[in-house]
Amino acid sequence: MNCFLPKDYKYKHINDAGSKARWDIEQIMKDMGFRAIGKCHMVSKHRLLHFIRMLITTMRMPDRINKGDMLVLQYPIKYYETICRLAHWRGSRVVTFVHDLGCFRKKNRSVKKEMQRLNMSDDLIGCNPTICQWLRDNGFTGYKGKGCLEILQAFDFLSNSECTDRKGKCPSHQIAYAGQLARRKNSFLYKFGHHIEGYTVNVYGKGFDKSHAANPEKFNDKGFMEPDALIANIEGDFGLVWDGDAVDCCSGDWGEYLMVNTPHKVSLYMRCGLPIIIWRKAAMARFVEENGIGICVDSLREINGIYRRLAQVDYDRMCDNVARVSRMMSEGKFFSYAISRLMF
Repeated sequence: MNCFLPKDYKYKHINDAGSKARWDIEQIMKDMGFRAIGKCHMVSKHRLLHFIRMLITTMRMPDRINKGDMLVLQYPIKYYETICRLAHWRGSRVVTFVHDLGCFRKKNRSVKKEMQRLNMSDDLIGCNPTICQWLRDNGFTGYKGKGCLEILQAFDFLSNSECTDRKGKCPSHQIAYAGQLARRKNSFLYKFGHHIEGYTVNVYGKGFDKSHAANPEKFNDKGFMEPDALIANIEGDFGLVWDGDAVDCCSGDWGEYLMVNTPHKVSLYMRCGLPIIIWRKAAMARFVEENGIGICVDSLREINGIYRRLAQVDYDRMCDNVARVSRMMSEGKFFSYAISRLMF
């Protein structure tokens, strides 16, 4: 029997990037016939209640799994090592999907400690080839020393919302940028205006102070939209994937993280029907190039030239490729393919 441990969602909004990605994976597993061992609590504002729920679910786990079962976990998760030990004690196999690594994102754990934890899993699914290679290089062997590493390629994105068909339409000379807009993560936005010529930037999310940006007239602050509404209403020709504090590269901790991470906004832009502009050194740049769904750049200064050279036939070709990838994401193909390769 294949099963998974559901997340106790303590976030106020299930549609933030982290929760949305986890929730979609759980839904895909349910559609594939996986069994949830424990109840999913959508919203919990109380830390103590969240702690008690997760503790009870963990302690009851041995009664709900059997020898030969495959248990799928989404990492990071509370009591990860305890859960793995209990599953192995019951004779179950553990497969872990790795969303984030503490040694990268929060720097709250050493690489050695991170790998000790992940080696409690029999097999791993990593978001992209770069992070999978990093995991292998840094000592992932699996619980019994023969662990497999599967590659997700890109996050699926479940939604019934329909996007605008941009194929055949003249570019509007607008770039969309969506996400969590805290200045510590996106300070490049406040310098970007110095280098924008012949287009504007539509900013979607909370936390952007347009009044402090260079050339604020180059930006349209659209505010926050839930994903379904954003898919149907986003305005722009391209979706921008960029982090950090500079316009000539993705610098700082968040920029460095982009070199190994798979941003959920890549999938959001796909579902919005938008080709992507992404930093060439980002882990997802290879996926963008191989699938013909956007343009890789070394600097944001290059966007001006992109618009000067952009031919309608090339833009339409990107839109066709975006529609193909978006269909796969809407059907949960990327995760279902990755987990299926570990089931046989």
